[in-house]
Amino acid sequence: MRRVRLAPILCACAALAARAESPVPETLPVPYSADQIRERWVVGFRLETRTLAGETESLERTEVLAADAEQVSMRFEFLGADGEPAKPPQEFSAKWSELRDHALFEAAKATRERAECRSQLGTQPGWRYATSDANGDALSMCFADAAPGPPVEHETRRDGKLLSRTEHISYGVPSTASEPASPAGSEAQASEP
Repeated sequence: MRRVRLAPILCACAALAARAESPVPETLPVPYSADQIRERWVVGFRLETRTLAGETESLERTEVLAADAEQVSMRFEFLGADGEPAKPPQEFSAKWSELRDHALFEAAKATRERAECRSQLGTQPGWRYATSDANGDALSMCFADAAPGPPVEHETRRDGKLLSRTEHISYGVPSTASEPASPAGSEAQASEP
């Protein structure tokens, strides 16, 4: 007969109960609802981004492989300068609410304001969030109204010096993906979720 040690289980339950009783910090409103992300991130959707960190440039592609009402399965790839995969792809799944919650910022530690998001896809109205990471580096993320998902532009600065910048370079289903001269989904209207 297998013996179960109750002490670790009871400690874990006590920790969960304490966490449930602790106050949840107030957060800023998210730029998109889970439904807004799900509506745009359909099977075949691709997001390509460029990151500049010092002298290093990297390209990444995320593609939706499967999606249902609750979650999405995606493939993530690092791309070479030729646009072809440079490393083996990674596949993962996430709930739509988890994707939405990546943009949750504690109100006491962040700001949110209307802004113009700038990327290779053009200038688009959206919400800019500013906060800092655990190292004290300043983070600025701009979420375009018409491009639900990750920020259209994301910058990290230390002592005012730019450390890295990530921007969208393609957004959408390939046959309708935005080209560099055209803002992604420019048909959508700016709105507060």
